[in-house]
Amino acid sequence: MTFKPDFLVIGAARSGTTALYNYLKQHPDVFMPTAIKEPNFFCYEGLSLNVQGPGAEFINNSVTDPAAYAALFASAGPGQVTGEASPLYLYESRAAKRIFHHAPDVKMLAILRNPIEQAYSHFLYATRLMVENEPDFVKVLHMEEARLAKGWQPLFGYSSFPRYGAQLSGYFEHFDRSQFLIETYDDFNEDPLPMLGRMFEFIGADPGFIPDISYRPNAGGVPKSQIFQDFLIKPNPITGLIAKVVPLELRSKIRDRLVARNLKKSDHGMPEEARAILSARLRDDVGRLSDLLGRDFSHWLG
Repeated sequence: MTFKPDFLVIGAARSGTTALYNYLKQHPDVFMPTAIKEPNFFCYEGLSLNVQGPGAEFINNSVTDPAAYAALFASAGPGQVTGEASPLYLYESRAAKRIFHHAPDVKMLAILRNPIEQAYSHFLYATRLMVENEPDFVKVLHMEEARLAKGWQPLFGYSSFPRYGAQLSGYFEHFDRSQFLIETYDDFNEDPLPMLGRMFEFIGADPGFIPDISYRPNAGGVPKSQIFQDFLIKPNPITGLIAKVVPLELRSKIRDRLVARNLKKSDHGMPEEARAILSARLRDDVGRLSDLLGRDFSHWLG
């Protein structure tokens, strides 16, 4: 593959990566593809994908051909740093080796969220997209292994997705630690502009640029109206006609705003039983991450 990106946002899922993508691509020094936000190329290069279960198209529509991947960046201007955001790169164990093969000098950005909160946010997000049809979070945690064994997409591994210690350890086997800028979701939420300045500088863009951060996509919650949610999310003749005349990026913004208006907070927070299950499953990995990064994350476990 002749093309290689300058930087990658590797994750984590449900940790502000869509917002980060929107802020990064506002920078005049930066080019990121707009046709496909998450190509997932380094997860599935050369594979014939046939993932099963709800929402399988998210994986099956990944870019697997090197020429098609390079074409996503064909419009980059002279001197622009190029990158893309695929949160599956952190999760998928094959990605690190493939990235190293194609782009050994690439710089990588990661935002890490409390893995217990991430798992529940992932569940609410899947519910919002009408991909998850089981409303009991405790029950879905017990269904993980069976679903994944059927070949369902990785999203359904709610407690396997946020194992950052194991995932970053795999990356550090191939890459120098200096190639990573790793931040936390709490810091991103509290004051994103200083973090964005650090990221711009890290990838080789002007750190003084200030993006518009008023738009925060991918809000969590559950639908107020299932019928309206179906209309917004699932293909239908009306949205198909709109797609022919409205550009994808604008379409996505309009859809996200309408979806956000149709959401309400979950009537109950995360069930304490679910929190206990996740804490037990993730405790060792949180310890591993703390050792790996030299920072104490034990507060994530409550």
